[in-house]
Amino acid sequence: MEGFEDGQEGSPTPAFKAADSPNCASWMQQDSTQSPPQTSGNSDSTSTQSLSSSNGDAQCRTDKIVFKLFNKVPSDLPPVLRSQILGWLSSSPTDIESYIRPGCIILTVYLRLVESAWRELSGNMSLHLDKLLNSSTDNFWASGLVFVMVRQQLAFMHNGQIMLDRPLAPSSHQYCKILRVRPVAAPYSATINFRVEGFNLLSTSSRVICSYEGCCIFQEDTDTVADDAEDIECLSFCCSVPGSRGRGFIEVEDSGFSNGFFPFIIAEKDVCSEVSELESIFESSSDEYAVVDDNARDQALEFLNELGWLLHRANRMSKQAETDTPLAAFNMWRFRKLGIFAMEREWCAVVEMLLNFLFIGLVDLGSQSPEEMVLSENLLHAAVRRKSVKMVRFLLRYKPNKNSKGTAQTYLFRPDALGPLTITPLHIAAATSDAEDVLDALTDDPGLVGISAWSNARDETGFTPEDYARQRGNDAYLNLVHKKIDKHLGKGHVVLGVPSSMCSVIPDGAKPGDVSLEICRPMSASVPRCLLCTQQARVYPNSGARTFLYRPAMLTVMGVAVVCVCVGILLHTFPRVYAAPTFRWELLERGPM
Repeated sequence: MEGFEDGQEGSPTPAFKAADSPNCASWMQQDSTQSPPQTSGNSDSTSTQSLSSSNGDAQCRTDKIVFKLFNKVPSDLPPVLRSQILGWLSSSPTDIESYIRPGCIILTVYLRLVESAWRELSGNMSLHLDKLLNSSTDNFWASGLVFVMVRQQLAFMHNGQIMLDRPLAPSSHQYCKILRVRPVAAPYSATINFRVEGFNLLSTSSRVICSYEGCCIFQEDTDTVADDAEDIECLSFCCSVPGSRGRGFIEVEDSGFSNGFFPFIIAEKDVCSEVSELESIFESSSDEYAVVDDNARDQALEFLNELGWLLHRANRMSKQAETDTPLAAFNMWRFRKLGIFAMEREWCAVVEMLLNFLFIGLVDLGSQSPEEMVLSENLLHAAVRRKSVKMVRFLLRYKPNKNSKGTAQTYLFRPDALGPLTITPLHIAAATSDAEDVLDALTDDPGLVGISAWSNARDETGFTPEDYARQRGNDAYLNLVHKKIDKHLGKGHVVLGVPSSMCSVIPDGAKPGDVSLEICRPMSASVPRCLLCTQQARVYPNSGARTFLYRPAMLTVMGVAVVCVCVGILLHTFPRVYAAPTFRWELLERGPM
């Protein structure tokens, strides 16, 4: 069963497609002429009708609506079913996906709507179901028994009459709740061993369902997949997923009265390894003795849902034929939130995947080019401020995908990139304490731009990163960079000895335009002193300083003088002999002693 999203207005995107149904071709096409008024798929804003959000309500949620259609077969589904559902919602959801299960037709529609729209829809089910009945031009909704569930609100329609509209019982033990799923991310083309944990998952009438990209790939009674556990109920099962990136959902249904679900994503192995770190958040939130951070859990779920919508759109784009109408691009605001979430956690593989999506045209950039948009975000500056050595090294070595059109195959992020106030990442690192590893990464870029810009890149006040480090007393930074300069740039120009005159000889292996470093700077200071000596010699031509015997004579005189002084001092001291009275030279007499 193929999912669907709202694309550009009037685009012939498929509504639903039932697997193993010979009649699916008769109703899978969308009637674009009867589509309700929609806003662009590039925006999160909705229409100004009943379910639209206010300008200040930008918080969107991914949730689902379940339709159970009794006494009907897939061939009964009208070709304008998608348009009817969108018209019933009175606004364009930012994203839509659905699938159909066997038995009675169970149509599960996943939507991304603003929170106020979900509250209004679940709080006024009768009003909106009347609207669905009145907007239908055929007898599809007005015949037979239809069960509708939105969040914890239930409604039954029979032959066009609303028979029941009431919420589920508020006590949590009367319906199941999924606390966590492991893994939340798995590599494609693999058999996945899922483990589902929660409350009230096991009953004689409950089933676990796994859907992926609009297809129901697994469903089984929970009794057959139950796993022994002490505190909470667990389900364990395995299933295979297709060899493509995408997003899926795991649901546990109890006689149709359960609305719990949990998302998971399928992507590359390194991406899944990073996203799987979110499992620790769900584990801590399900422990009754742990400090539960509901905000962290909500953010993790929102990231999984948003990344899932992006992967879902990328999957559809990869399968789209060249003759098809282009899909609506992903919203830039939502894309930026995904990037911030990944940057904060140093997920290099996820950031690389997001950047690749950006350069293949999956995101709505307006009039900007991908390079302009990426560079305007100052990602390298942000990574340096966080002291994220891992992210800094990744960004410095990132190149756009070769298949990206209109993109130069060069390194995108540079250590001398100008940010606000013409500050470079090198300036930030030089002014930050305990950032020696970050500075080491910045000066180890593939193009050796960092060590060249260390003493050349200037901010708006004219200071270089070297000035920043010297002003703050970061001598370790100075030594680190100078060692690299001697190692890399010093190889091009080394002067040995102190010649009387400098000659402009280019060393072997160097070219006239190569960058070189002069390491004999004190020589320039010795030239004026030599000139001064020469001038004094010309003024005093007969000076003894210029005679041949000047230095030997002075040494002889100085040696004799030193000996005489030492002997004189020794003879005039008063030696003290402890075995006899004080000895004096004046009292010494002749004769035997």
